[in-house]
Amino acid sequence: MKKAHHKEQIEEEHWSKLLESVVINTTDGVLITDASFNPGPNIIYVNDALVRMSGYSRQELIGVEPSIFHGHDLLQEGLQKIEYALKHKLPCNLELVNYTKNGRPYDVSINICPVTDHTGTVTHWVSIQRDITENRNYIKEIEGKNKKLTDIAWMHSHQVRAPLSRIMSLVDLLKNHCSDMDQDVLHEYLSKSAAELDDVISNITNNAGKIGFAMNERRFYAFMDELPGLCWITDDQNVLRYANKCFFDTLHLPMDVVGRKLEEIFGQDIARNAHKNNHDVLQSGANKEFHQMLRDHNGHAQYYKTYKFPFQDAGGEGNLVGAVAFNVTKRVKLEEELYQSEAQFKQAFEHSLIGMALISPEGRWEKVNKSLCQILGYTEAEMKALTIQDITYPEDLKGSLAVLNDLAKGEIEEVKYEKRYVHKNGSAIWVVIAATMLYDSNGQPLHYVSQIEDITRRKEIENDLVLSEKKYRTIFENVQDVFYQTNQEGIVTEISPSIAQHSGYSRTEIIGMPVDHFYYYTQDRERIVEQLRISGAVIDFEVRLKTKDEELRYASVNARLIVENGVITGTEGSMRDVTTRKFHENALQALNTELTASNEQKNKLFSIIGHDLRNPISGSLQLLDMTLKDFESSSADEVHTYLSMMKTELSNANVLLEDLLTWAKSQFDAVSFNPVEIINLAGLVDKCIQTVSPMAVKKNIEIIPSLTGELFFHADIRMLETIIRNLLSNAVKFTNIGGLVMIRARGNDNGILFSVKDNGLGIPKDKIAELFNKNSNYTTYGTLGEKGTGLGLSLCYDFVAKHGGTLWAESEEGAGTTFYFTIPSEK
Repeated sequence: MKKAHHKEQIEEEHWSKLLESVVINTTDGVLITDASFNPGPNIIYVNDALVRMSGYSRQELIGVEPSIFHGHDLLQEGLQKIEYALKHKLPCNLELVNYTKNGRPYDVSINICPVTDHTGTVTHWVSIQRDITENRNYIKEIEGKNKKLTDIAWMHSHQVRAPLSRIMSLVDLLKNHCSDMDQDVLHEYLSKSAAELDDVISNITNNAGKIGFAMNERRFYAFMDELPGLCWITDDQNVLRYANKCFFDTLHLPMDVVGRKLEEIFGQDIARNAHKNNHDVLQSGANKEFHQMLRDHNGHAQYYKTYKFPFQDAGGEGNLVGAVAFNVTKRVKLEEELYQSEAQFKQAFEHSLIGMALISPEGRWEKVNKSLCQILGYTEAEMKALTIQDITYPEDLKGSLAVLNDLAKGEIEEVKYEKRYVHKNGSAIWVVIAATMLYDSNGQPLHYVSQIEDITRRKEIENDLVLSEKKYRTIFENVQDVFYQTNQEGIVTEISPSIAQHSGYSRTEIIGMPVDHFYYYTQDRERIVEQLRISGAVIDFEVRLKTKDEELRYASVNARLIVENGVITGTEGSMRDVTTRKFHENALQALNTELTASNEQKNKLFSIIGHDLRNPISGSLQLLDMTLKDFESSSADEVHTYLSMMKTELSNANVLLEDLLTWAKSQFDAVSFNPVEIINLAGLVDKCIQTVSPMAVKKNIEIIPSLTGELFFHADIRMLETIIRNLLSNAVKFTNIGGLVMIRARGNDNGILFSVKDNGLGIPKDKIAELFNKNSNYTTYGTLGEKGTGLGLSLCYDFVAKHGGTLWAESEEGAGTTFYFTIPSEK
């Protein structure tokens, strides 16, 4: 496939270079414009020939309208024809008068053709202009001479008019270069007319005398001088007897050369050749035609076609040779150009890499090149025995014949279309054909000229692309992931229909919208753009998008920058809705967090059970063992002391068990919350003080309650007791012997503010934040080495939160700590 594509590129470059060479080197002016109209079109290219023809420089012509060539002569009929062709996008041929830069008019023949792209839209106009000024001047000159000849003829009597008219007709034939006429008949006609004219002139001379003869001789010379060709008479001695004005003017010779030998006038070589030709004419007694080349005074070659015929002198002797010569340099050059053009066409035809053919109006292959034979598998002889109907694919025959019929009728000038031929082996061959019809001078169709290119492989590739596109389009439209493209400004240019399942937007609603519109958080858009800028691509990049209903959706994005010719033109990628996965991940993370916290609480519980709870029980068992062993020898006071100590240890263990049970329930939300109206807050506070009183008495610490304001509120009594008891217990634990603990309660508009203040050790500022962190297990020893469990503040924090309040602490090392908590009033 790549090789075929490369080959096509090489062929295109070859033809482009060939076309460029033709445009540059042609002698015709070539002009290309854009397709704008009114104003316009504007010139975008001119070749060197047009620059020389018009006198304008290329810089003066590029960007202006072609009307620059028309000067002030804007009413020419041809300009209206051009305007009609441009408006209806049709080709046209016409003749105009153009003007050079310095205002000199010149005649041009113009051919204008539209250039279309693959969609049939006209993109440019091409104009080929040929300077026909010289041809027109030549025709005008001949017409002027003809008019003068006519005037001279009518000056003579009716006797002279008939032979003179025949001579004038001969001159017209020679003027029109009718080289395909029978020259013998032409010369015989000229001799007979000349002889008849001579007889008439002789009669006139004899009848009119010398004066009449002189008059007719002058008229004859005037007539000959008006001929648009070189006329002269030589005798058999190679002496020039007569020459007309055109002879002298063309060859730049003085009139006194008459009577001299040709050797003196032209030199030995020309004279020898002329003498030989004259001898042949005199010997044969027949008219003859000769071709010769002379150089003008500038050294340029000039080609002449000369008609020579035997001529009798006054005595009736046939020793003179009359000659009429016409300058055919232009025709020779045209013939040479035509020959070269035909040779080039033949070379291009035979060696073209694409098929070329000339086809008769009936559809028969008249001429085919080697490439076409290779395309269709036939030899040249086999092809010439067939018609296009014979090898056209049956399904394409009707349309193909319709196109050719339109060409033959002149309804269209050229056509390019695709069709199928049947190869010699029976297979179908796809071709693209560019065809036009050539007509003869009578407007009858001669043959079709066709360029035929094999596009079978291209068609196969196109079919493969169609199938591939269909396959990928099916995937694109049905895949669950969302594929998208955006331009450089972040506008969505393409997105798969599956977006509707995830966002609620249809595909058409999203295309043309900025992608920013679909991000739930704009910082996600900023993050992905920055990553694309750095890396050029992202993989599994998580963003948060919003649906048409403003719902949050998590998406995983794979994207890359689109770079064309080194320029970033946009982005493309795919998105996958991972909302469900994200929710599962969040749930799993929450479960992991809970499990971690549960494990930590479990470890804390085991630590407490293994250490704090075992110690009082172990101590009580030891005291009981001592009591039983020494019971008989111990006094009643000693037994009482042991039992009191056991009671204290077991009471502490019981309190610890209660706290453990309450804490465990709180962790599993098993603690019932039953708020009631607190009527006797003072009694509740006193009960809590009594609970911690043994610890306070042991350390000689005074606990002072202070309750002010209206203290009516709702709270869970057991939770409130637990909060106050734990805060008082902590205050006593961390207060030195003889210290002071204050518990205050004060009502306000928002509820009740409680505070428990001690003047004990205080807490380091960097440790205050850890007091209420469940993931922290911060604890320390009291002033007498009391060991804390770390559960008290956790319980307090949870129970305060249950009431909708807050718990915080303020402390200064060495000065003491104050714990505050609030119980909001009911609204």
